[in-house]
Amino acid sequence: MNEYKPRFTDITEWNKKPYSSTGGTRAKNIYVNPIDEREYFFKCSKKLPDGGFRYPSEYWSEIIASKIGQWLGFDVLDYNIGFDYNHEQKIGCLSKSMVVHAENKLSEGIEFLRGYDSNYIPSRDEENYTVDFIRDTLEAFDLLDEIPKMIEMVVFDAIIGNSDRHQENWGFISDYKGTIEKLNNEIENKENGFLLKMGLKLFRYFAKVISKLNEEEGTIHLKSQSRIISTKFSPIYDSGCCLGRELEEERILRMLENDEMLTSYISRGRSEIRLVKGSQKPKHFELITNLKDISDYKNDFKKSIEKVSLTFNEKDLFKLIDTVDENLPENLNQYKLATYRKHLITKLVPLRIKKLQELQ
Repeated sequence: MNEYKPRFTDITEWNKKPYSSTGGTRAKNIYVNPIDEREYFFKCSKKLPDGGFRYPSEYWSEIIASKIGQWLGFDVLDYNIGFDYNHEQKIGCLSKSMVVHAENKLSEGIEFLRGYDSNYIPSRDEENYTVDFIRDTLEAFDLLDEIPKMIEMVVFDAIIGNSDRHQENWGFISDYKGTIEKLNNEIENKENGFLLKMGLKLFRYFAKVISKLNEEEGTIHLKSQSRIISTKFSPIYDSGCCLGRELEEERILRMLENDEMLTSYISRGRSEIRLVKGSQKPKHFELITNLKDISDYKNDFKKSIEKVSLTFNEKDLFKLIDTVDENLPENLNQYKLATYRKHLITKLVPLRIKKLQELQ
């Protein structure tokens, strides 16, 4: 399990981009690694008016969710431990940006949903954020082949108990560079067929135009983008609202001694994505129960749950959680994950996976 042990990186001397705080419920800043010049996101907890931090160990939930997901075979963005001595919280989770300037682009779910229905406003139309709405949107953008990845995200959220999979916490990556390189290779490898070569060159031209428009003007040409540029579901990201990160020590200690409290806590967890318009947020396993036998989703749920069952065992989970903070320097031991939180996670995840397996 050593391959899933989070790395520690001191980013104190990295270049922090000015005014780079981004949206979301947590403080997030962009740093540039001076070695590879790649951008990284450094996320800490949200600061409260009284000067404290909301869910100060939330970054551990993001990191652990990332490692559990990778271990179980999900495509999850890699999160590790970041440390900036000059940052007011100093420690948080660190992830390399999924995109590289002028090579590819991340378009969040909200862009597609509003591209499909321009009247949709999440803050006003929360009850419209449904499975069918998402599916209809993907169909409109010729992205139905990505449904299996969406289903995997739903299963992953049930395993970790993520309750914040809103429209900005999933998306698609459009690979401009890869698409153009593929077209170049196809053109070069054609020995004859003038019209075909001209068609491919025209296709390549439109790919470059879309890339430049997105890069220079910030204009989102989603229909053209998804149909001309290779567009795939992104790795799962921003999953930190999970694994009991909101629970305080006293309650966790009581839960560890009371199986009924644990079971009740798991049963209450809800998904952000609704089953039908106008309904309340469903519980994670209620959502899966209602979707898993629908013909469009049945095989994808079956494959995803089987994949988890083949890999999961409690011994490896315990080792992953127990050693999650081993790479912290000794002078930063105060930031280690509390033992009671480790114990909670090693109890929650097996119970959630057992409930998932019972749905097969």
